[in-house]
Amino acid sequence: MHLDLADLINAEHRRIEELLAELATDREDRFPLAHRLIDELAAHTTAEQQIFYPALRDIVPGGAKMANEGQQDHKTMQTALVTLETSHPGDDAFESALAFLAACLHEHVPVEENELLPALRAVIGEDKMRELGDIYDQVRQNIPTGLQAMPPTDSNPRFR
Repeated sequence: MHLDLADLINAEHRRIEELLAELATDREDRFPLAHRLIDELAAHTTAEQQIFYPALRDIVPGGAKMANEGQQDHKTMQTALVTLETSHPGDDAFESALAFLAACLHEHVPVEENELLPALRAVIGEDKMRELGDIYDQVRQNIPTGLQAMPPTDSNPRFR
């Protein structure tokens, strides 16, 4: 069964939200959970930057602005991911980065799910969304784990 791009991205959002909820507890395995979150969000961001945002930019009227805003959101979150990777649960830096990341995602996810993905679907239709989903899934499966999957924080590609 081929899932479309929106289904895949939305499923990743749910996994990321589940990890954030687990990290909001006093579980003893918060350190490995944080690294699973880093892996998930880094791979998700990288796949979106390679497939979703370019499609949005190239196909949807006004899509360049939408793609730039989405990329900026991910760049902002990347700073928090670096802090999570270099700190430990209970540290002020870790807890602050986790709270910041949760707040960013709380704003970012609904925009992608309720505005950006439907805008792309409206222009390309169901069949092309499934084709993009297949491509996204292939890219996603071949992305390395951790922050090395993401572009350097000082790069700031802008769509025109």
